[in-house]
Amino acid sequence: MRIKLFVAKIVLAGFLVAQSQSGAQEQPGHTLPNDATKAWAEVEQVHQALRAPDEWRTHPPTADQVAEFQVQVRQTALSFADKAREFVDRFPTNENIGGARITVVHALTYAVAAGDTNAEKQIAAFEGKVLADKSIPEDDRVAVLMYSGNAAFMKKVGMRLFTEGLSKLHEDFETAEIENMRAALKQFPTNSLIYTMLVSFAQRSTGELQQESATEIIKAPGAPLGAKTLANHILKGTKPYEIGKPLDIRFTALDGRDVDLGKLTGKVVLVEFWSTSCGPCVAEMPRVKAAYEKLHDRGFEVVAISLDDKESALRRFLKEKELPWPQYFDGKGWENQFAVRYGIFSIPTTWLVDKRGNLRDTNVRFDLERQVTSMLGE
Repeated sequence: MRIKLFVAKIVLAGFLVAQSQSGAQEQPGHTLPNDATKAWAEVEQVHQALRAPDEWRTHPPTADQVAEFQVQVRQTALSFADKAREFVDRFPTNENIGGARITVVHALTYAVAAGDTNAEKQIAAFEGKVLADKSIPEDDRVAVLMYSGNAAFMKKVGMRLFTEGLSKLHEDFETAEIENMRAALKQFPTNSLIYTMLVSFAQRSTGELQQESATEIIKAPGAPLGAKTLANHILKGTKPYEIGKPLDIRFTALDGRDVDLGKLTGKVVLVEFWSTSCGPCVAEMPRVKAAYEKLHDRGFEVVAISLDDKESALRRFLKEKELPWPQYFDGKGWENQFAVRYGIFSIPTTWLVDKRGNLRDTNVRFDLERQVTSMLGE
């Protein structure tokens, strides 16, 4: 899971708490339900609605099929842009308001790909309105700006986005992405979200491009210290952590518990970077819970670092799955302080700390119980 997906994950993450009364009568001119939860569930359907037909993966479409789908995409994309605008207007204090703003632009960029000539003007107008509104959190304005930057890429690739898929257009997308980040920095020269994305780009790059990207971050006057530190590690080929050494992880958990990894010597600790919107993370949770229930009495602990950005979604998940271990949450998503400190740009990431308090393993996803049992016996 790459950091470039971070903004998309804002749109995809979780469900929300209803703000308006369920069952209230719909207002004239409204297309969304009056219940905020149901309204957001409708807006979220944009991702499914704009997917290319599954059969195109194995049977390339004919020209007529592409033309027919192009018309459908334009109509659907514009419809969802309107739904997202309505959500923004009607539920301005809802926790998914940022995701709704992004959905407006996301849908309109698909209309651009499908050849709608007016969609670019709509994107520019919406972007201008959001950027001018200083009451909107900076990261939310940056997200809209970054997504708006995708319009040029979408216009360039057109219906190839659907007939070939993004994976085959990866190189062009990467080029557009870095251009978007650099353009965004001109307006937000100290924004940590952009620098986190730049570090991720540098980390997954190779050769001269990696060197240039990391050096660019180090020399940038507005880059936060954490980003420069990670960029230095990239240049040197080192990591911001060291196998066989302790980790500095201390926090007050979501449930109020004080957690200090340094005080858990004598125990084997799983440090888990995850989020409720990460499918592989959720799929792995039963194995983690089973190992915890079996080995906790022998000295096995779990310390979770949640990269969620919505507290209510995380709390619902923890309650539903009955997860007993402490969770760190700061609401910053991929800018989570521990994720930034240790250069975590993909999840799930699972580390094991041994009984001496030293980091032993940074990849224990598929053999957790056996490895913990072995380390407990040391």
